[in-house]
Amino acid sequence: MVMDSHCRIDRDEITAAVKLQKVYRSYRTRRRLADSAVVAEELWWQAIDYARLNHSTISFFDYHKSETVASRWSRISLIASKVGKGLCKDSKAKKLAFQYWIEAIDPRHRYGHNLNFYYEEWRSGDAEQPFFYWLDIGDGKDINLTDCPRSRLQQECIKYLGPQEREWYEYNIAEGTLMHKKTGNLLDTKQGVQSSKWIFIMSTSRKIYIGEKKKGSFHHSSFLAGGATLAAGRLEAQCGRLKSVSAFSGHYRPTDENLGSFLTFLGENGVSLDEVQIISTMEDCENNDISTTAQEESTFEQTTAFEPTALHDPSFRRTLSHGLQSPRTNLPKREILQRINLKNKATSYQLGHQISLKWSTGAGPRIGCVADYPAKLRVQALSLLTSHQ
Repeated sequence: MVMDSHCRIDRDEITAAVKLQKVYRSYRTRRRLADSAVVAEELWWQAIDYARLNHSTISFFDYHKSETVASRWSRISLIASKVGKGLCKDSKAKKLAFQYWIEAIDPRHRYGHNLNFYYEEWRSGDAEQPFFYWLDIGDGKDINLTDCPRSRLQQECIKYLGPQEREWYEYNIAEGTLMHKKTGNLLDTKQGVQSSKWIFIMSTSRKIYIGEKKKGSFHHSSFLAGGATLAAGRLEAQCGRLKSVSAFSGHYRPTDENLGSFLTFLGENGVSLDEVQIISTMEDCENNDISTTAQEESTFEQTTAFEPTALHDPSFRRTLSHGLQSPRTNLPKREILQRINLKNKATSYQLGHQISLKWSTGAGPRIGCVADYPAKLRVQALSLLTSHQ
C-alpha cells in the first residue's frame, strides 16, 4: 500500500512536470511570435520609409519620362512632411534648421553637416541632375572631397527612430524627478563615460525624449525622425534630479523662448528649478563655437565602423521580450507595392493602435498579423529573435 502510494505520487509529479513544461513551451512560442510581430512592424516601417524617400529623391529620376503635376506635388509633400511633422500642433514649434533638411530627406539620413559639403559642390557646378541622383548614381558619384571624404559621408548616418524604438527614449516626470517610462529607472547622466553628452527634445505633444549623443550617429534629429519640436538641448541629471539644462542644438537651433517653454513645463509638473544651472542659448553657442570645428574633424577618426542599418549599442533597446535591435530590411520594390496594394483592398492589422493588447492570449492581432508581411521581412524578424536567445 505504501509503495502504491509512492508510485501514484511519483506519477502525479511527473504528469505535473510534463504539463508545466508544455505550458512554458507554449508561453515561449507565443512570446516569440508576439515579439516577431513587433519586430516585423518596425522593419516594415523602416523599409517603407526608405523606399518612399529613395523613390522621391533618387530612383524617380532614373526613368526617362515627363513628370505629371500631381506626381511632382506628391514628391514635394513627402519631402516637406519629413521636416514639418508636428508643426500644426503648436505655433511655437521648431522645425529642423534648413541646413539639416537635406539629412531628413536623404534615404540613408547621412549626417547633414557632411552632406552640405557635397551640396555646395553640386550647386557650384553645372549639373542638370537633381542633387541625390547626382550624388549617388549620377555625375557626382565618383567625387571625393578633401573636406569630407566619401568614406566619411557614407559612414556617418544618423539613426532616425521608428515609432516603437522611440518609446525607449521617453521619460515621464514623477514626484519632481525624470523617470524612464518603460523601466521606471531614474535618469542619471553621471553614470558611464564622464565626457558623454546627454540630449533631449520635447515634442509638440509635450513628450520628453532623452538619450546619449553619439557623434555621427545619434543626434537631436534622431528622436522624432526629423520632426518638429517645442524644445531641444542638453541636460545633466543625477538620481532623476535635474542639475543643468541648455538650449544648444545644431539641428534645431532653439531660442531662449523654447528653453523657457521647457522650463515652464517642468515647473508645472513638479520639477524644482531652484538649484538647476540654466545655460542661455548665447552662452552655450559661445562655448561650443570654439570647439565645433575640431570636434567635427575628430568625429570620423574617433567613431568605429558604423553600419547605418544596424546599431550595436546597448542603449538602442526595443520594447521586446529580448531587447532586440532592428536593422532595416532591403525589400524588393515589387514586394513593397504588393503589400501596399493589398492594404488598399482590405483592412490590415496595424500595431500602432493595437500594441497594448495582450500578446499572451495567443490569438491577438500581434501574432495574427505576422503573416501579413513580406516573407523576407518575416524571416529576418524571426532570425533576430533566434540570435538573441
